[in-house]
Amino acid sequence: MTGKGARLGRLTPLVIEDCPGLLHEADGDIGVVICDGWGYEGLCARRSWRILADQLAGAGYPVLRFDWPGMGDALADPGDVTALAHLDRALDRACAVMAGREGIRAVALIGLGLGAALAVRRAEAHPQEVAGLVLLAPLVKGKSFLREVQAQALMIGQVTGVPPETGPGEALSIAGLGMAQALADEIRALDLSGLDLREDMPRLILARAGKAAEAKLADRLAGSPSGTAAIFAGYDDLMIDPTGSMPPFQDFQRVLAWFGEVLPPSRHGKPVGEAAGATKSRLETETFHETPCVFGPNAGLVGVWCEPSAGQHGRPVLLLNAGATPRAGWARGTAEMARALAGRGIASLRFDGADFGDSRPHPQGPAIMHYHANQRADLSAALDLLCDRYGSGAVVVGGCGGAYLALNGAVADERIAHVIAVNLQRFLWDPRDDVAEVLRYGHAAPSGYGRKLFSRDGWRALWRRRAEVPALALYLTRTLYRRGERRFAPYLFGLLPFSRLYRRVHRNLSVLRDRPVRVELVYSEGDSGLEQLRTFFGKDSRRLGAYPNIEMVLIADADHNLTPRAARAVLLERIVAAAALETAGDDRRPAGAQDRDAADQPAA
Repeated sequence: MTGKGARLGRLTPLVIEDCPGLLHEADGDIGVVICDGWGYEGLCARRSWRILADQLAGAGYPVLRFDWPGMGDALADPGDVTALAHLDRALDRACAVMAGREGIRAVALIGLGLGAALAVRRAEAHPQEVAGLVLLAPLVKGKSFLREVQAQALMIGQVTGVPPETGPGEALSIAGLGMAQALADEIRALDLSGLDLREDMPRLILARAGKAAEAKLADRLAGSPSGTAAIFAGYDDLMIDPTGSMPPFQDFQRVLAWFGEVLPPSRHGKPVGEAAGATKSRLETETFHETPCVFGPNAGLVGVWCEPSAGQHGRPVLLLNAGATPRAGWARGTAEMARALAGRGIASLRFDGADFGDSRPHPQGPAIMHYHANQRADLSAALDLLCDRYGSGAVVVGGCGGAYLALNGAVADERIAHVIAVNLQRFLWDPRDDVAEVLRYGHAAPSGYGRKLFSRDGWRALWRRRAEVPALALYLTRTLYRRGERRFAPYLFGLLPFSRLYRRVHRNLSVLRDRPVRVELVYSEGDSGLEQLRTFFGKDSRRLGAYPNIEMVLIADADHNLTPRAARAVLLERIVAAAALETAGDDRRPAGAQDRDAADQPAA
């Protein structure tokens, strides 16, 4: 269900003007271009788009996905996108690339939210160039769309503790992604309710339940002989957050069936050919150049090299996913970080781990990759790539689950010289814990849930999602019991499960100290991960004194995702300092050497 089938074709990264893209190759003559949602919608849907694209490619449809200007790994900043024409042009160029490939006879569009509205604009402007439309939760009226985005931004701000903050010239901001006032003004004027499509253009619309404007548009489109409408059942679960997002498999099956019935492809038996001169291999500026790449087992991992235009200085940096947030990062923070590093002469590689973002899952991998030992293979493949290019001695940076992978990966792989672990939630995974449960509830302290239970708003929220109450209650009960177990872990000499885990953590940290590997534990003030420090080092962190290679850093006025720019600026300076350290005196074993005892420890 996640794209593990044997028929998966090659992934081909490309750049269309200043927007990176990814082609899922197939041997059919109907090309599909996916028009992503804007902002938070696109962030949450990234993995799901990859799954749908692989499913379509398996059925014979070559699929092209690309980043909108201002989103993902695109070159432009969000504030630079001041008109719908900028987005229209990006879609026009993507369609031209797909249509220009040898063997393609028609191009269909799939769009989500604002992306659906842009797909409709193209279908109206170029009716003979669009073979079919699939509209998922489409923007119908721009005013309603902007109100919804603003409401969602406020909700995210309440969850993260950082209210949305707009920059100069911005109308709104969601998850750290701003929308220019000029673009918002144009979107506000959009109205799809009177759209005029070519009569025989096949179209499928999946409308959200309870959205009257979408339902009315769906009824209108379904009234045409070429139209089909249904409910988008999986939208809410798709938009939980980038890490908890659940692909809408049932809805995707409807999309696949529609394509097979309405636009069946003729298959050539080989992938369609390249369109000469339509794309380039990298983005280039005066200070950096970026090259998308695929690598790893079965060429299933997708990443981006970001390198200085004037040459590399110091250690290279490997940037890992925070949770399942795609490689560009929350608020595009990782992409901006990489480009700022390149501006200071520091090369980096950022990539999506298996089954995150654009990267495919391991063929026999688990349903949930977070905190799983298989992630070590992804880290090793990325280090192979990085060290082949720049030598060993990498700085590895990760947030949340990426922090866990960075720290435990350094225990097993001596090519890592420096770890910067941001808002680390676990030093080692307790196998008794349920990963899905922890991902859903684990970033807030139990006391926080308690305060919510005794507030009017908290009761209202629980009533709306009352099916979750038993699961939450069970999680809190186990958490409180384990808190007591953790408190006495140093004195139980391995008699209870957590006390054995406690001893393994300190054994791992001793490996890093003795090598030595420098470790920076960077936390936002008040982050739930700070409880781990008290667990393993005492309330006053006195046991940290046994590890002179470890430094703890607190960032004020920051949330778990480092949404505020000031917080990300602090992290940038820490990375620059780590990468600038002299490496001439390093005495390291050959690339790939591992500590045998440490290799038995779980990694993520």
